[in-house]
Amino acid sequence: MRQQTVAVVGAGSSGLSMLKTLRDDGFKVTCYERRSQVGGLWAYTDDQTMTTALPSTSANISKYTCGMSDFPIPDKYPHYLSQAEFQEYIESYATHFDMHKDIVFNALVKQASRNQDDSKWRLELIVDGESRIVEYDKVAFCHGYQTKAKMPDFEGAENFEGKILHTQQFRMSDEFKGKKIVVVGVSSTASDILALLLPVASKVYMSHRRGALIVPKFRKGFPPDLMSNWRRRQIFSFLQRTFPRVSRSGLGLGTPPSLSLSPRALNENIIPSLRDGSLTSLPGIKRFVGPRSIEFVDGTVLDDIDAVICATGYLADFSMATFLETSRPSNYGGPDMTRLWMNLFPPRYADSMVMLCHSALGKNNGFSFSDVTSMAVSNVWRGVYPMLTVKEMDRHIDSHQDWVASRWRLDNNIDTSMVKTWEYQSFLHEAAGTGMENLGWGWKGWKFWFQDPKMSYMMNHGVETAHAFRYFETGKRKAWPGAKEAIIHMNELVKMFPIKDEKEK
Repeated sequence: MRQQTVAVVGAGSSGLSMLKTLRDDGFKVTCYERRSQVGGLWAYTDDQTMTTALPSTSANISKYTCGMSDFPIPDKYPHYLSQAEFQEYIESYATHFDMHKDIVFNALVKQASRNQDDSKWRLELIVDGESRIVEYDKVAFCHGYQTKAKMPDFEGAENFEGKILHTQQFRMSDEFKGKKIVVVGVSSTASDILALLLPVASKVYMSHRRGALIVPKFRKGFPPDLMSNWRRRQIFSFLQRTFPRVSRSGLGLGTPPSLSLSPRALNENIIPSLRDGSLTSLPGIKRFVGPRSIEFVDGTVLDDIDAVICATGYLADFSMATFLETSRPSNYGGPDMTRLWMNLFPPRYADSMVMLCHSALGKNNGFSFSDVTSMAVSNVWRGVYPMLTVKEMDRHIDSHQDWVASRWRLDNNIDTSMVKTWEYQSFLHEAAGTGMENLGWGWKGWKFWFQDPKMSYMMNHGVETAHAFRYFETGKRKAWPGAKEAIIHMNELVKMFPIKDEKEK
């Protein structure tokens, strides 16, 4: 049988995992990356058409719950990795598994379409500035969720003589020194931008229409992600399914949106600035009323504003996949929804195309879930996991879009790429064959507990590490012999917590 060829688009954590998994499972894989190195958004670039973590950025999840399933993050790194450290880790991952030989760098995929006899995918590329056309049996788009900037449409913006930009374009420079700046939005990205601007700008304002959660790097001496575990996540999935309005206090920044509808969070480093007045919180922008003036929804007018920086998020980029279909459920006023089974597979081409850019609320974190997703995709394409018929996929999509519409009616600012986390993750774990059902309340869970009560307890209630996804031998994907040792080691490492003064560590 002829070896199936696959093009993987993107060399961030998802793309590299897809390359490695498909290659291990017998596919001939080539990865195309528009940057000159691996790492995705963690590979810093001055190119303002690309989203990038800034040199000052650090992860908002700790190293203990991060990393690939069979490649632990080295102990040498601090609790929270910086941009440079994450890029270094991803580079070492690609090197360890000899991936560079299968990656084409400086390669931009412009369009994907079926070839003339409908037998393969035809990709139009620009590689090192030159046009190229290639054909593959299958294509995995792993270009990420933060590629296409979502820019608000402000009334009167054309009359503003200052600078309006999205955080995708932001790079720290002297142009912001001594300036009056409005940052629009509440998110970890907004926090990163604010932290850079506050020491140099003459005045900084934070404009937001909604409240926000404050996410500290340490809570009672622990990284907050260590307070979650596999068992608690299953309980939260039940709450998300049953009580979509579950929420928390915004600590003076207004009521935040429901955690199960639209999680938004700010880093704790902005709180002192709000308290001392160097950062002023304002409601949303209503309109621009002059060359340097902005009116806000509460009637406040600011003059002499030099720049507006929009930390307003991203949209899935389907520009290279014009064959995708869209639809609209009834009693719904949001944007058209792209028709993807499980927010991943186009029904007519589920056996040869996957889009990893359209599943908000779907993952524990990007790194830890990359391998689960790639293993699931490989098993679907290899026939290890049974694929639904096109008619069944369409019915599922219709039902899912009705559910999204019901959430939209609760909060019309939701990301309509949202998935039912409990359904999405269950599907991926089952398709990938991770064996995580051995940690449940069923007979498999009890059987594992009787066989190894210590590991059962540790994997249910200890550090939620991706190594668990390689622990059980299921015959559906490759287990990792080092998984048990890695799980135990990570649980030993976190015994240092709580620490009294985390800033000194």
